[in-house]
Amino acid sequence: DLKKAVETLVAFIDQLNNWYIRRSRRRFWKSENDNDKNQAYQTLHGVLLRLVQIAAPFIPFITEEIYLNLKGNHDPESVHLCSYPVRKTERLDPALERKMHTTQEAVRMGRALRSLHNLKIRQPLNGLHLVTKDREEKNILIEMEDIIREELNVKEVIFRDNEEDLVEYSAKANYKTLGKALGKDMKAAAEKISQLSPSDIQGIMEGATLHLEVGETAIDLTLDDILVQREEKQGLKVLNEGSLTVALDPVVTPELKQEGLVRDLIRGIQNLRKESGFEVSDRISLTLHGEQELLESVQSFQDYLMEEVLCEDISFSSSPLETPLESGEARCTIRIARLV
Repeated sequence: DLKKAVETLVAFIDQLNNWYIRRSRRRFWKSENDNDKNQAYQTLHGVLLRLVQIAAPFIPFITEEIYLNLKGNHDPESVHLCSYPVRKTERLDPALERKMHTTQEAVRMGRALRSLHNLKIRQPLNGLHLVTKDREEKNILIEMEDIIREELNVKEVIFRDNEEDLVEYSAKANYKTLGKALGKDMKAAAEKISQLSPSDIQGIMEGATLHLEVGETAIDLTLDDILVQREEKQGLKVLNEGSLTVALDPVVTPELKQEGLVRDLIRGIQNLRKESGFEVSDRISLTLHGEQELLESVQSFQDYLMEEVLCEDISFSSSPLETPLESGEARCTIRIARLV
């Protein structure tokens, strides 16, 4: 079953490229060759070597090319002469995998919220609110707060105990489960259920039952008997999945807008570095000409921009330069040069 087998490989490559490598890029880019940088390279080397051995039967030529670039003097001449890898269960770390899975779920939900409300990921926001009743999940999210904050580009992660801080509850009757039991009293029951207080709904959501008398019929309402509706509180964008609720503060202040413009500019410069054939570790000089709003933003966040694009020197030109870029709604022209 080729398709089913390959799906696992594709999912792993996505994790490796869009999570591990992307999150480790500062370790790779360090000027000094310290132990942390060496460990990052050694880990990536080992993972790539094992990956091409696993993928070799599916993509024989690409894996051979990668293998020849990675193999040591004592390794077999070809990836196709290697023994097929055997799973090493002693290297599994379920606790670490749970931590990273929980962290990635929070990040995925935050990104979904941004996409739903057209809030670009490069635009910083003030705050992200997280609510979960799962104590282990909450402890993990607190431990991984720095990663969540960076991945979702927010200034602050706020942990709340109650979802009611973020949403207002209302409920509707679930006709599917209540219809047979209530019969002609169903309409009256639906009216009473629609008038339940937020605290009553919260109690049912937490596992309590609510005694309800309708005409001559009495029932004990559970979560299966109601359809809970969540309405966002003013100034928040909210998403709930399972035990986790996330909310974003969508207000963009002038300072946040400036930082967003600079992040867009960084993306453009990084793409230009790649198109120009620069190595990821190459240092550059940057010359910039653009609209006043963008220039002021660059001056406000100059140190951050220079660190992100490995820029050693930045200057401003009074006349347009050869490479046009768009940064948010602002336009500019730039020139980059590799430093020897």
